[in-house]
Amino acid sequence: MSSKKLLLSILFLSIITSLQAQNTLKGRVVDKENKPIDFAEVHLIKETDEQLAQQSFTDETGVFILNNITSDTYQFTIQYLGKYVYSSKLIIDKNIDLQTITIESNISLDEIVVKAEKKLIERKADRLVFNTVNSIASQGMDAVEALSNTPLIKVQNDKISIVGKSNVTIMINDKILHLQGDALTNYLKTLRSDDIEKIEVITNPPSKYEASGNGGIINIVLKKNKRLGLYGNIGTSYAYNNHNVGSANTNLNYQTDKWNFMLKVNGSKGQYSSNSKTTFENVQLLSKSFNNPLGSYNYGGINLTTNYQISEKRLIGITYDYSKSKGYIDRKNSSEYYSKPSYAMDSIINSISEQKDYNTYHTANLFYDYKLDTLGNKISVGVNYFSNLNGENNNLNDYNNQNYLSNAIQYVNNLDYQVWSGTADVAYKLSWANIEFGSKYSNYNNQSKMLSYKQLNDEWVYDTTRSNHFNYKEDNIAGYLSLNKKVNDKLNVKVGLRFEQTNVNAHLFETNEKFTKSYGKWFPSAYVSYDLNNNNTFNFNYSRRIQRPYLGILNPFRYYSNNFTYQSGNPELNPSFTDYFEFNYSLYNSLSIGVSYYHVSNSFSEYMTYENNIFATTYYNMLNADNYGLDVSYSDKITGWWQTNTGSNTYYAASYYNQSISNQIP
Repeated sequence: MSSKKLLLSILFLSIITSLQAQNTLKGRVVDKENKPIDFAEVHLIKETDEQLAQQSFTDETGVFILNNITSDTYQFTIQYLGKYVYSSKLIIDKNIDLQTITIESNISLDEIVVKAEKKLIERKADRLVFNTVNSIASQGMDAVEALSNTPLIKVQNDKISIVGKSNVTIMINDKILHLQGDALTNYLKTLRSDDIEKIEVITNPPSKYEASGNGGIINIVLKKNKRLGLYGNIGTSYAYNNHNVGSANTNLNYQTDKWNFMLKVNGSKGQYSSNSKTTFENVQLLSKSFNNPLGSYNYGGINLTTNYQISEKRLIGITYDYSKSKGYIDRKNSSEYYSKPSYAMDSIINSISEQKDYNTYHTANLFYDYKLDTLGNKISVGVNYFSNLNGENNNLNDYNNQNYLSNAIQYVNNLDYQVWSGTADVAYKLSWANIEFGSKYSNYNNQSKMLSYKQLNDEWVYDTTRSNHFNYKEDNIAGYLSLNKKVNDKLNVKVGLRFEQTNVNAHLFETNEKFTKSYGKWFPSAYVSYDLNNNNTFNFNYSRRIQRPYLGILNPFRYYSNNFTYQSGNPELNPSFTDYFEFNYSLYNSLSIGVSYYHVSNSFSEYMTYENNIFATTYYNMLNADNYGLDVSYSDKITGWWQTNTGSNTYYAASYYNQSISNQIP
C-alpha cells in the first residue's frame, strides 16, 4: 500500500465522519403556574458511557436549545437551585421539540454537596488506570516514586519498566518523552505527584501508537492547572547503593487565564559499577572473560513548556527540552585462554580502558488541539524533533602474561542522531461507535563516525583499517483506524488496524557498501472487556508488534575490544515480530490477576565464532521465543489513612533457534 493511497483513505474516512447526522433538542421550562424558569441547568448525558454530552441553561423565557447532537440514547436532566427536578430517557435520532416541561417551583435553597470519588484502580478495554489523585501512598513525592506505587510498574535503581517487559515508552498527556536513561529519570523527578491526576499503564498498546517494541506505554496524565499566578518548588535527593548518587531540581510555574508557562531545571551526579563474566568453549579451547567497570557521571537539564488557550476549543503549545551529561568509565577486563583437551592455560590478556563520553539531547514538540464539540470529538496535530549528539574517547591498553604493554589503541567516536516526525489524529464519536484514525510520518537520520589510532614508537598513528563512517536513514509512514463499541452495559469491544511502511538506506563509507530495504506491514489489535457485575471484570487483548534492528547491530564495522576480540553488526538483518496475548481478571477493582503469552519470531541474536585466533561476534535473525507470565496485585484503601499496594509476578521464557535460518549461518 503506497503512502498516497494511505493518505487518500484517511481523507475519505474524514469526509464520511463529517457527514454523520447532527440533531437539535429544544424545549421550554415553566413552573406549575406556567411562569418561565430562567437559568435552569440542562444536561444531556450519553447513556453508553455516562459522559456529559452537552450542557446549557434556560433563558429568561425558559427556553433552551442544544445543537449538534449525534444520534444516540441519552439521559436528559434539569437541575435548578442545586437540585435535580426533572429526568427522562431520550432516543435522539432526529430534531426533537419537547414543548413545555412543567416542574414544581417551591424548591428550597438547602445546600447540597455532591462528592464522587473515582476508584483507585480502573480496568478499561486497553489499559489499567491508577488514579493517583486518590492514592494516599502517592502524595508528596516525585513522579518516579509515584510510578513505583503503581500496579504493574517496576522501578529499580530509578529505571522504569512494566513488569515482564524489557523497555517502556513514557508519555505525558499523550505526548511521548523522547528522553532516555538519566535524562528521563531527572525530568520525571521534577514532576510532583500532587500534580498527577492518573497514571495509565498500557501493557499492549492499541493501533493508535507505534507498533515498534514490546515494552508497553506509561501515560502520565497531569491535573488541569487552575492555580493562577507564580509558584514553584525546589527538591533534592540522595541515595547510596555502594556508591553515592545525588540530585537536585526546581520547578517554576506561571499561570493566567490564557497562558501557562512551566520551567524545570534539574541535575544529578553519581557513580556506578557492575561485574560480568563471559565463557566461550569449542573443541579447541576454553575462554573466560571478566569485566569490572567503574563509572561516574554529571548531568544537567532544562525544560520549558508553554501553552496558550486560543479559545475554549483551541489550544496550542510548545515544549523544549535540553540536557547534557558527561561520564567517565574505568574498565578492567581480564581474558584467560585454555587449550583443550588438557585445559592448560595458554595466555592471559589484561585490558585496561579509560572512556570519557558526553551526550547532548535536544527535544522540541509543537502541538495544536481543536475540540470539535463538548462530546470529546477533536483533532490533534503535532510536529516533533529530537536529536542526540554523542561523543566518546576511549584509550585501550592490552597487557600480556608478563604485564608488558602489548597493544595500545585510541578510539574517538561521534554520533549524530536526529528524528523529525509529524502526526495527525482524529477522535470522533459516531452514533454507533467511537472512532479514532490518523497518520504519522517519521524520518530518522543517524550519522556515526569512529576514528581509530594505534601507538607506534610512542606516536599515535591513524588506523584506516579500524576507522568507520556509517550513515543510516529510515523513513516510516503509518496510518491507523480504531473502533470502540460499547455493545451493552456489560460488554465493550475495541478493534484496530495499523499499517506501517518502512524504507531504509545505509552507507558504509570505508568500503562504499550501500544497503537498502523496504517493507510494509499490517498490525491488528483487539480488546474485549466484560463486566459480569460491579465487582467482577474480565479483559482480553491481542496485538502484533515489530522490533526493528537498531544502528548498533546493523553497522558491519568491526569494533575491537582487544587484539583478539571484535564485534560487528549485520546490515542484512530483518525485523522481528511479536504476537502478544493477555487475559486479566479484576475483583472489586482491587485484586488483579493477569496471564500473558507472547511469541517472538525471527528475533536477532548474537552469534560468536572463533577462527584464526580471533573471537568474532555478529548478529543473525535466528531466534524464536515463547514467553509466559503471571501477575497478581492487590491495591486498596484499608482506611482513610492506610493504603496497600502488594503484588507478585512470575515469568518463564523458552527460546529456541529457527533451524532453517541458523543452518545458513557461516
